[in-house]
Amino acid sequence: MSNEGEMFPQTRWSQLARLKDGDESTKSEVLGTLYQLYRKPVLAYLARRGFGHEKAEDLVQDFFLHSMQHQLFEKAETARGRFRGLMLSALQHYAANAHRHDQAQQRRPAGGFVAADEVLAEGGSSAILGVDHHTPEDAFTQTWARMLLARVVDALDGECQATGKQTHFSIFKRFMLLPILDGVAAPSQRDMAVEFGLTEKEVANRLVTARRAYQRLLREEIAQYATDSDEVDAEIRDLFATLSRPA
Repeated sequence: MSNEGEMFPQTRWSQLARLKDGDESTKSEVLGTLYQLYRKPVLAYLARRGFGHEKAEDLVQDFFLHSMQHQLFEKAETARGRFRGLMLSALQHYAANAHRHDQAQQRRPAGGFVAADEVLAEGGSSAILGVDHHTPEDAFTQTWARMLLARVVDALDGECQATGKQTHFSIFKRFMLLPILDGVAAPSQRDMAVEFGLTEKEVANRLVTARRAYQRLLREEIAQYATDSDEVDAEIRDLFATLSRPA
């Protein structure tokens, strides 16, 4: 098994360290990555705080600009807790003082962190703004969990397609993912055997193979911003606890 240094070669924490020592180009690159990862959770939080559609869209980019101007992420330290928690804490403080940011549009860099047509191409905030989460914090965490899981599922789908294991992915999706995401009942392995023209044992074997690949990809995704394997385990527990709660 790989040692810990090999398991976590590029954590989000190491990326944050580049903010402290890097030039402006490096800082923009790191902040752009953070923006892509956390834009939708931040948007969901702001929408649940009661900001209207256009205001929430503006404040998302302004929050990251504000964080860059005040070097909030450069000050992050692993001893203070998980990065996601630090991000949420900074967002809570920012949202509480959002009335001070009426000039957000003027202060936002030309073109912003992402082009407006790219946001619209993704469906923008329309799918998020309509979700009725219990609290802004719930909205942030639920959206974070679903975005993370979506990245892992996309990676698994791509890996299965590249290796000729599309049936593995289809079986895993029907048996494991849809019950989590949509709350539907999982089909029996017998029913899937009939559907895919396989024996029940072949279905079980494909399910085991896909599950192992999924677990590996999930750990790799979380390891990008975790400090050690214990934190990966904790984030995975949080992830599924969050997904198990009603939206």
